[in-house]
Amino acid sequence: MNALFFTPTSVETRYNRWLTPTVAVSFFGVLTALYGVFFLRNFSGPLADLHAGDVDQWDYMGYYVARNLSFSPFPHLNWINDQTFYPYGTNHVFQGWAFEQNFWYALCYHFWGNGPWLNIYYLFSLFVLSSGTYMLLRRDYGSLRAAIAGFLVCFFNFYALNKYPGHYAYAMIHWTVLSIITDFLLTRRVVLQEPVPLRFLVFKALLLTLALGHDVGYILGYALSSFALTALFIGILLVKRLLVNAGKPIEQFGRIFAAWRQEIQDRTLLFTGLILSIFSLAFLYVPLLLEVFHQANTFVFKSRFAGGHGWVHPLRLLAPYLPGFNSAIDPLAPYLHDMPEGNGAGSAGWFLVIIGLLGFWKTRRPIRWAYVPIVLFGLVHAAYHPIRLPVLQILPWDRFNRIPSRVTLIYPVILTIFAIHWSGRIRPLLAVSLVLLGLLEAVSVYSFRYQQRPYYFAKSFASYVNRIRQQPGEAILDWPFCVVGGNSTGLSEGLCPLYQHTSTLYALQRFHGKKTIGQYFGRLHPDQVKPFVQASWPVLLNHPDTRDLLYANRLTTCLTAEQWTFFEQFYQYNDFAGINLCTDLLPKSCVAEFYNRFGRPVAATEIPGAGHIVFIPKSDTLRSKQNRQLGQSVHFSCDCSADSANLTKHSLSFPQN
Repeated sequence: MNALFFTPTSVETRYNRWLTPTVAVSFFGVLTALYGVFFLRNFSGPLADLHAGDVDQWDYMGYYVARNLSFSPFPHLNWINDQTFYPYGTNHVFQGWAFEQNFWYALCYHFWGNGPWLNIYYLFSLFVLSSGTYMLLRRDYGSLRAAIAGFLVCFFNFYALNKYPGHYAYAMIHWTVLSIITDFLLTRRVVLQEPVPLRFLVFKALLLTLALGHDVGYILGYALSSFALTALFIGILLVKRLLVNAGKPIEQFGRIFAAWRQEIQDRTLLFTGLILSIFSLAFLYVPLLLEVFHQANTFVFKSRFAGGHGWVHPLRLLAPYLPGFNSAIDPLAPYLHDMPEGNGAGSAGWFLVIIGLLGFWKTRRPIRWAYVPIVLFGLVHAAYHPIRLPVLQILPWDRFNRIPSRVTLIYPVILTIFAIHWSGRIRPLLAVSLVLLGLLEAVSVYSFRYQQRPYYFAKSFASYVNRIRQQPGEAILDWPFCVVGGNSTGLSEGLCPLYQHTSTLYALQRFHGKKTIGQYFGRLHPDQVKPFVQASWPVLLNHPDTRDLLYANRLTTCLTAEQWTFFEQFYQYNDFAGINLCTDLLPKSCVAEFYNRFGRPVAATEIPGAGHIVFIPKSDTLRSKQNRQLGQSVHFSCDCSADSANLTKHSLSFPQN
């Protein structure tokens, strides 16, 4: 049957003799390790970035799971609490939850505290993606083509590689890709009327269950969408055969079920292990996913896509990664007027596009029918626009799909599936040209990746956070703080005037263990920030050095006498351990006033984004006046109309989850 796919050459046959699974898997293991050495480089500390951005949130979500997960007897997360948005509290559902990586980090944190756990998990993802692709395709396509496919879907998926570390959860695609590959293999076998072993179907179910641990909003959605289209196509095909060949399919189904019964008898232990794995994973993931769905539906958004979206022009698929014209740095931005998100959004690179199209063209006719589900998947996602053409929103897992460009993660998978069907001999000139093109694109992308060096915390950082951890008090007052959502809620209210410097202050909670006032969420409902607005916090956070709040660098004024009174009451009534003061973000006179009112700092360090920060512990005098009820209700009374007029109120595009 392999002859229907391609005609093996003598070279392929020779490679298949020594490219055994042990050799191939070892090769991918070495390649993954080398990638870690040269491009991750940090295996001594937590994941962090030089600038405030999305990087710190991925560790934090694992920490949040470690702190809030319980079993009663099903897994449950404490969604509503005041661990952030202190002292008012909020619902923490609107994050990019990816429960496999969250559980991994939580488990490592429980035993060993903070560490490079997500970098280790990332290498695991790359290894499973590359070697898993090889193992799935080896039977039908031979070792050489399977190994090439494993290499391409992993190390030539440039958009996915560039998602690390900023959009870490969207770089973790291993189970989703393997699930999509098995969707294609299942479709191919049905199209060619080949036997479909029951163990293949059960393993397929296992991969889909494993995909439940990926990012809820996007990566899991791609696996579910692919499977839905596959099931629909196969269902239509089987119904058609049943109608055309009346009676015969029933006899065939009888033989299939008999073969499956025999298969269960012969491989009882294997089926038992697979089914137990499926139920164990479903026990961990399904209750939490249902909670996410329920909690998200408690909020009604007037516009689910406020803050912009990530639609990309389909022509970006034709853009290369070449020196001087590298899609990773978006040379097409002045011409296409779209909203790409991430380095290389919409582009799989010339190399993959060319070999994919050639493979599609050279595919034997029976197999082309097996392409229908993945082609439909690609076309529907490429055409999807959250506002103008919201076709995907009929699927429950795509209701909040705001960033269509993230489907670029799957384009290399589709093109690789096409490419491995390339039949016949390759002309030497074409082969050399394609290899050189692939090398050029790889050099362009990997040199870009190498320039992004990891961040290491300052030597003073450990003692700084330990000092805060040891200080009495359940919370820390970061000043200035940031309350913001990726849909611009909080920003337009004036609750995050220095976004690029303060949006990740809350993530320090994973080190010092104290509750925080601020937090960045993938999206926020206006009701969630009402307590801050009603207390008039935007007035105290007013007057950044530019109206463009995404790029403001510091506040230009301090507090008035009346504002100081409110601030001091809020500070003394609530159970704060002290103040994290970002001295680089305030006027020097304001820093001096903080010292005069609350005492001298006892520790200092440097952190990403905020720069130099100092810790001022809360005095015993102020601590004796604590009253949580008053702390929640205190507010600044003023005629704020003039101050509110100075706030920048516009909708901005964030890296929203």
